[in-house]
Amino acid sequence: MNRRTLLFIVVCLIAVIVASSLIIYENGVLTPQGSSVVWQRSIENFATGLAVADGKVFTMDISGNVNCYDIQNGKSVWNGSSVGGYFAAGLTVAEGRVYGGSEYASVGCLDETTGQFQWSFTGDIDHRQAPDNIIVKDGRVFAIAEGVSAIVNAHNATTGQLLWQTPYYFGTFGNITDLNTWWASGFPLGGNPFEGNSVYALGGNESSPYIFKLNTDNGSILWRANITVFSGLPSVLATYQGQVIIQNGNQTFSLNETSGDSLWSYNIGVSIYQPTAYNGLLLFGASDGNFYALNLADCKLAWKTKVDNQNLLSQVNETNTLTTYPIQVDPQNNRVYWSFGVTQQLGTTSENKHDRYTGTICSLDLTTGKVMWTRQIEDSGVFYSPPVGLVFNKNAIFLTENSALWIFSASTGNLARNQQFDHYVLPPVASGNEVFVVADLYLTAYR
Repeated sequence: MNRRTLLFIVVCLIAVIVASSLIIYENGVLTPQGSSVVWQRSIENFATGLAVADGKVFTMDISGNVNCYDIQNGKSVWNGSSVGGYFAAGLTVAEGRVYGGSEYASVGCLDETTGQFQWSFTGDIDHRQAPDNIIVKDGRVFAIAEGVSAIVNAHNATTGQLLWQTPYYFGTFGNITDLNTWWASGFPLGGNPFEGNSVYALGGNESSPYIFKLNTDNGSILWRANITVFSGLPSVLATYQGQVIIQNGNQTFSLNETSGDSLWSYNIGVSIYQPTAYNGLLLFGASDGNFYALNLADCKLAWKTKVDNQNLLSQVNETNTLTTYPIQVDPQNNRVYWSFGVTQQLGTTSENKHDRYTGTICSLDLTTGKVMWTRQIEDSGVFYSPPVGLVFNKNAIFLTENSALWIFSASTGNLARNQQFDHYVLPPVASGNEVFVVADLYLTAYR
């Protein structure tokens, strides 16, 4: 075989390999940076909700239409079933049912297996907001619609029967009431305040607020605890070893779950972001540029670490808005991941509107707080503040902001993929070995 023939064969082999790679890429099997795409499915309408449960992936659009796909291959299981109403939000799958909210604080329910309509409830016609947070616990559905005013409706998960509701109007605490047998002044705390047939609620007024635990079956108040400072709506962070951990502005405190007695309090003196309970620790970022880990048992500081080396948090003001991301934990490698960013408005009119986003994503050792790596993110364009997301799966970090998707190596922080979409991208959802992303008119499964 002469040299020219050998060279020709080598060139042909290279061409075949390149062509095969291009075909694989065009079919969505590989991305240019090497992140695997398991499958991709076109969807009919822009999605407002994404959920994964029981081997299925669900999307919901603004009109409340819900579609269900097989998690393995993206094939349609059922589609077009509607939870009813417009401005749909709050897609949730639990206990064999699919729930979604729509305008007028309404909530609807579908059968998870077939998509068959089960029930719907129309809330307050004076309240146009859709429930964007639907919590299902112990056979009850709690549909929370926020906005200028907020409403919580509690339903029987099977029948949709209204159990109780809270008309809540801006500037007042409102009422928890079932309209028939009892009435108690108060409003459920933020986070997840529902525990069986009881709820943690805020009562009193702004000058004399208190927190109480209420039995929602008979209206009896199980206990009441005064709080000295009122700062917005307190939020339940966790229940841990007989404690209920509550955030109230800059203050975090613990109450005895049974009696309401005060156990400990911690006031950092600055704003705290994305507080997350994990394995006996309370993890959160703060406006002083540090990331904190508190022991939930006794409120002692486990560690704190400076993470804002770019001084981004000091730039937050009336025109520069802050974005913080959900905290993620990798228990296998003992790591915690967090991201935050600042969007600077460079133009204010429709003709010159232009924004610049600068963010930081970091990895910390969960035991010591040592910074393992940090990376800076930069983006520009017109930002409309869509919901953002950060998820960890296997050895990858998936982050979304505005219309961009970023994928980083969890071990090194190296950027594996950055993709800009035409419109917006919903927060990613991880399940098993895959991460699911909805952007533009596509649902994509990554591995």
